[in-house]
Amino acid sequence: MNKDEALIELCKTFLQDAKLVSQDGWQKLVLIGEVTDASTKIFGYSYNLAGEGQLTSPSNGKSADKMEALYETMKAENPNGRGWLKCMIRISRAGEIGADFEYNDPKRWEHTTDNYQERIQEYAAMPV
Repeated sequence: MNKDEALIELCKTFLQDAKLVSQDGWQKLVLIGEVTDASTKIFGYSYNLAGEGQLTSPSNGKSADKMEALYETMKAENPNGRGWLKCMIRISRAGEIGADFEYNDPKRWEHTTDNYQERIQEYAAMPV
């Protein structure tokens, strides 16, 4: 499996997760993933037509397994064998997909009590 196939499998798993697409009229998902030796974390927001964000996360371990598969695939394909620190996956209801990977800044896309409202607005404005 190559990285494109692994990304598509991850996105399909997200879209099959009733919890992630439970917001009435959802239009876009923005999900942040982080894979470490100790754990895999995934959280983000579901946005409706009005651009209102609702905090969400996957309902089961299938998404974590697919996130780990993407991480390992990309790490193996990287000439220096280095894995990313975080990734951002964006999916539109129309089926568009966008993905960004952070290799250097562990605080990129970090959410705190001070910045989460800003992050919700920032992600709402992002194209898929």
